[in-house]
Amino acid sequence: MKRAITLSGKWKLQGEGVSAKGGLARIDIDAEVPGHVHQDLLAAGLIPDPGYRKQADDCAWVEHWRWSYRREFEVERLEAQRSVLEFEGLDTFADIYLNGARLARTDNMFIRYRFDASALLRTGMNELEVRFRTLAEGVENKPYPGRGAAFTSERLYVRRMQCTFGWDWVGRLVSYGIWRPVRLVFEDIATIDDLHVYTKAIDGRGAAVGFALEASSRTEQPLRVEAAIVDPAGRIVWQASRKLLGDKLELTADLAEPQLWWPAGYGEQPLYKAIAKLYGEAGIVDERECAFGIRTSRIEQLQDRPGSAEARTTDRLRALGTEWDANGDRPGSGFSLLVNGVPIYCKGANWVPSDPFPGRIPDAHYENLLRLAGEAGMTMLRVWGGGIYESEAFWNECDKRGILVFQDFMMACGTYPEEDEEWMSSLAVEVEGVIRSLRSRPSLIWWNGDNENGMFDGEEDPGYPGRTISERITGRLCAELDPNRPFLPTSPFGGNKNNSFTIGTAHYTGALLEMFDVFRGTDLRHYRSYFASLLSRFCPEFPMFGTPELHTLRRFMSEEDLNDPTFDMLEYHTKNHPALVDYSLFRALLTLADKLMPPAVSTVERIRRMSYAQHEITRLVVEVYRRNRPYTGGILFWMFNDCWPASGWSLVDYYGYPKGGYYGFKKASRPVIASIERQDEEGRYAFWVCNDKPKAIQGKGLLRVLKLDGSIDDATVWTREFDFAVEEGTSSVVKTLPLEELDAMLDSGSVLVMDIAGPFGEDRYIHNAGIPADLDLQPSGARIESRTEGPDGGSLIVAADRYAKAVLLHGEYVFSDNYFDLLPGERRTIDYRSLATRTGADADEDKEIELISWN
Repeated sequence: MKRAITLSGKWKLQGEGVSAKGGLARIDIDAEVPGHVHQDLLAAGLIPDPGYRKQADDCAWVEHWRWSYRREFEVERLEAQRSVLEFEGLDTFADIYLNGARLARTDNMFIRYRFDASALLRTGMNELEVRFRTLAEGVENKPYPGRGAAFTSERLYVRRMQCTFGWDWVGRLVSYGIWRPVRLVFEDIATIDDLHVYTKAIDGRGAAVGFALEASSRTEQPLRVEAAIVDPAGRIVWQASRKLLGDKLELTADLAEPQLWWPAGYGEQPLYKAIAKLYGEAGIVDERECAFGIRTSRIEQLQDRPGSAEARTTDRLRALGTEWDANGDRPGSGFSLLVNGVPIYCKGANWVPSDPFPGRIPDAHYENLLRLAGEAGMTMLRVWGGGIYESEAFWNECDKRGILVFQDFMMACGTYPEEDEEWMSSLAVEVEGVIRSLRSRPSLIWWNGDNENGMFDGEEDPGYPGRTISERITGRLCAELDPNRPFLPTSPFGGNKNNSFTIGTAHYTGALLEMFDVFRGTDLRHYRSYFASLLSRFCPEFPMFGTPELHTLRRFMSEEDLNDPTFDMLEYHTKNHPALVDYSLFRALLTLADKLMPPAVSTVERIRRMSYAQHEITRLVVEVYRRNRPYTGGILFWMFNDCWPASGWSLVDYYGYPKGGYYGFKKASRPVIASIERQDEEGRYAFWVCNDKPKAIQGKGLLRVLKLDGSIDDATVWTREFDFAVEEGTSSVVKTLPLEELDAMLDSGSVLVMDIAGPFGEDRYIHNAGIPADLDLQPSGARIESRTEGPDGGSLIVAADRYAKAVLLHGEYVFSDNYFDLLPGERRTIDYRSLATRTGADADEDKEIELISWN
């Protein structure tokens, strides 16, 4: 029977390089595996925390040194057929020595390496050493200067996470290390190399499930496979016994009354388990298990019918004259995901590595982040192509929570060396390993070739960057190894020119310069209609930035930094894009907040305005996309999480706390929402109900105009009631009123409120004329009336005497709602909970909660 000993844990780390004084220097310290050089240097006090203030600059020397890891281990007996050293992750250019002899050389962070160590292993004590070559040595003689790439070009030749070469949301933090577990495996006469379980078909009688096994044999003995499938309740629902003839076995399991796996919000996520046991004459020699879900999926791209609402929207978008849509008279086409035959509206964000040194990410951090994604109503995350292929902890949570994953292969924003056969060979090994490791996951919904490599070309261009990779490697291997799952060559993709808003998928991050021109060149009084124009059939990247909460900022900057009117430190932690020469991402956010929000009386208040700006725009954009269903098939924000202590794109900060944008997304992503749209061309207000539930709904609606200076007794100046019904998976205008009827009552001293309620629950939308800064707010008396503590959090009752705008609950907790408005006399219960941070639970003591509002 196969057995293994772990070689993770305590190692010795040695570094050699040029010191700050210019001479040769050497470092010898303890190391932790899995891990990275930076974290061991930090633990030894040899570098400052690279996340604090500008201390990342003081760590730049690390990438220029040579580093080696060394440890001893004991082997009591050598009786296995084969002894294999297994490295799940090496970052990146490494030479591996066992007992003084070189065993192997590696060049790819993403490959799970397995080396036959039988000839070098000995009984008793053994020494294992991993020597990392510098990045400069790894790309020596590679023609990277001048090669097209965002940020830096040497990274194109290095198969490691691309973002920590420096991006517009993380600094340059190139590291080295044994970043995933390492073990020594003693194999028997045969091993199971791969087990793949997949749904072949579902119909009214049951499901056909494919059971595919691959094995390696080192014996003439007959081998037998015992296969079984266990249902979510632990009952065996299928089993088979077959001789292994050759190295592959393909079976079909027919299951009656299968429990289907559904995305979050559409049903449950039952997980079955496949079990394979391999037997020789003397008994079992290997076994493997695989969790899986029973479901089908496909991408549907129906052409717009002439004269349809979709065709009219396509014509309207093309009439805007954007350079991104060069499709002429070509019909528009939708982009919808179907799971088990049901259209799924994809709401979510892009996932990036949650640490620049991913070997140190604890499972609890994954659990917290993915719990937040689920609580926000996200149905999809995109694992972005400049990061890493994520851990088992990530995938287990997605499978369990029903969060669909749109998986990039790890290439982003560059012209990769498709002419370099050595590089292409390494990529092919990487891609095959990734497909095999992930293809049984029910949450994995489609593969994507790369991020934005072909964005400036079209789907019919023969030589766009990444096309050769797609045809020779990523697309070919997906077709061979995972043919039942969709594959897209690149993102964005579709149309005569990729990044079309009317065909395929579109990244609005590709239109940032145009967006910033609007921020700078207009007063933004039309911001609602402007963002309402930013539609696409499916948007894998929609950008909107914001600052984290003050308790997060205080973790990586000083009070002096927080109160600096130049925002120097905040801008450093926002980073920037090289295309922005006379402007910056931070200045764009500052412009947006200053134009939309009331004047701030302090630097700290100005920072909070920037957080609310992210809340306002994120909420608005989700509503716009949902109102335009089925023209739009989904929207993913750039981005969900942060890679280091940053102030920028993410909805959740580096430490795992929600930002303003997260709460805006959560509000707009409830299964059923109300929404108000001023439609000037039609001369009306449209009152929408958006229903993402897989069933029709009915309910009652209430419209009110409230005075901002009124109390509970006299604030209401106008009401209107109505009934409504909305079909499943659609959005409908359930009420309209002429502009003149409401405009006569709406001014800076009033708001329009839409409430809906029914068996589905309830929702509220508050609309004001003009921009938020126009509101003539009066003292509201907003307050926390009571606080009840529980084991991991508690609840608050908040109240206001008059209308309270942008109520913020500030504290180191996750709140059930935040950045909300309170109506006159309203009392609300808000739950809160602690979270497990990177350094352990933050619930050791009750932390202060402060209520802050605009008035």
